[in-house]
Amino acid sequence: MYNNHGQLRKLSSAELSIYFIAGLVFNAFGNGITVATNMGSAPWTASAANLANVTGISISIFLLIYGVIATIVTCALQRAIDWAHIFGNLLFLIAFSSVIGIVSTHFSSLQHLPLVWRIVIDFIGIIFIAMGVSITQRLQFILHPMDDLTNLTRFMFFKGNASISQTFNFSFPMVISLIVWLASGEIVALNIGTLFSFFFQGLFVGYADRFIFSHLDHKLTHIGAI
Repeated sequence: MYNNHGQLRKLSSAELSIYFIAGLVFNAFGNGITVATNMGSAPWTASAANLANVTGISISIFLLIYGVIATIVTCALQRAIDWAHIFGNLLFLIAFSSVIGIVSTHFSSLQHLPLVWRIVIDFIGIIFIAMGVSITQRLQFILHPMDDLTNLTRFMFFKGNASISQTFNFSFPMVISLIVWLASGEIVALNIGTLFSFFFQGLFVGYADRFIFSHLDHKLTHIGAI
């Protein structure tokens, strides 16, 4: 929804396309450069990497499983199945993964920078991710299934607090990584960037809601929050 001084209206097709592309690019670009710096993946990606490391199964399989589980939980919480929305989210996953691959490959030289610069760039990437998540969550058009679930729980259980909701949802992959470490004695893809994402990504999502395309409002009726 577009908020024009308190007056809400639906976005035009052109506006929806522009904002969606912006959200996708912010999110995928941020993820891509965090991968390129090798200073810690986001918690869900890190947990999938740890599961892949101990099982020998592709990380993509675990990320797909996460997406399916998130979709099922979202449908259960909403007590409804929106097939068009589910299909759109799967399309988002395909486009999202493609852009991440391109960006991470293009910026692979970042891992050769001094440690301090890699940390700074990694943090910037996580802030970009938060900006992209904020935009696509407010659009509620198509988005990553995990972001869809986080947005739903944010308004259903946490009174709209993005920081608490994001940290709560990130606690699950952190526990998964911890269990894998305790069971195998090995841990991968966890670094300072993962901890920064765990503690602060939700905070930056909240800031982006207020300062990045601030006229965009959440579609609360769509997610069943009111």
